[in-house]
Amino acid sequence: MTTLNQTKRQGFFLVLGIFLLGACMRSPFTSLPSVVNEIANSFHIPVTELGILTTIPLICFGLLSSLVPGLSQRFGNEITIAFALAILILGSILRIFSLSALMLGTVLIGIATTFINVLLPAIITEKMPDRIGPMTSLYNVSLTMFSALGAYLITPITHATSWQFGIIILTLLVTITLILWLPTAKKSQPVSQTMALEKGHNMYTNLRAWYLLLYFGLSSFVFYTTVAWLPSIAMDHGISSNSASLVAGLFQLFSMPTAFIVPMLATKVKKRGKIVFVAGLLTILGYLGLLLPTSSLAYYVLIALLLGLGTASTFGLIMTLFGLKTNNPADTRSLSGMVQSLGYSLAAIGPWLTGNLKATAGNWQVAIIVTILISIIFTVFGLFSEQHDQIIEK
Repeated sequence: MTTLNQTKRQGFFLVLGIFLLGACMRSPFTSLPSVVNEIANSFHIPVTELGILTTIPLICFGLLSSLVPGLSQRFGNEITIAFALAILILGSILRIFSLSALMLGTVLIGIATTFINVLLPAIITEKMPDRIGPMTSLYNVSLTMFSALGAYLITPITHATSWQFGIIILTLLVTITLILWLPTAKKSQPVSQTMALEKGHNMYTNLRAWYLLLYFGLSSFVFYTTVAWLPSIAMDHGISSNSASLVAGLFQLFSMPTAFIVPMLATKVKKRGKIVFVAGLLTILGYLGLLLPTSSLAYYVLIALLLGLGTASTFGLIMTLFGLKTNNPADTRSLSGMVQSLGYSLAAIGPWLTGNLKATAGNWQVAIIVTILISIIFTVFGLFSEQHDQIIEK
């Protein structure tokens, strides 16, 4: 009975940990675009110089994702994530002190979230192979819910106190997560006795993995472009800063239904091409809507709905496919590392490229058209990736 109770307790902390890790994945940096003007004013710099705050974590994802599997083989997935959370706490709190500390802290946040990004699908595959869909849904719902809360609440918090206090609250969330993750890290088996030492196949030589990489990378290009510039596009079209913050929060909030449903749906069907197509279509329609300049808040709520449902469906599907298209945790980790390494390198170009297109053209039209084209291309690669059930055939 004692052993059974311990197992249940360990399972509880693992599930709670997965939920809280989702809360920490995006909110530390996707919350900031809503108050980027206040941050720029406090440091007396142009707001355009802070567009890199969204890009830095993506660059870290791209540069470091392929290194994560090797490090986790040495220390173990759960312990590696505990170290990553400690780094995330340090990086988050550093940002309140100075402009240079803001940049350094953002780099540390990027490093920490890279490890969580890559390792969590492998942990789900290893610890709960029969619950890949529900656990990925839980993670995605938490990720989108806390991103929405962060993007919306940081503006009234900043107006009532300061943007630094908003970051302190985000740091407290990560600290709580680390504390509640420790039982999972402490109870993890020695690395030498787990599947963590297994080396997965070389995904860089696999064409099917490249289809998934381009699907992920280009869809992330669109997602992070949306996170970085949707509030600015709305404000340039006449929406107030508070309303733009609401739109940013709703974009994340509207992601929740598909973030929950799509991973579970993906585990129940063999042909997922329809999911790929509908998700891509919703994203394309959302950006087509942005071509019409309007100051109607209701119109931007509709745009946020389309983009939220579309981008969350794509992300939720891909995160589930890491486990569904591989036969063991080692291959899951290898595929996740490969796809996210180069994929996030593509994603990092999004906010930078679209921001520069806006600066050059003087409006958002060209940037929006480019994003529509990217949305079409990633949908095509998503359909290619669904031509085969497995990356590595048994």
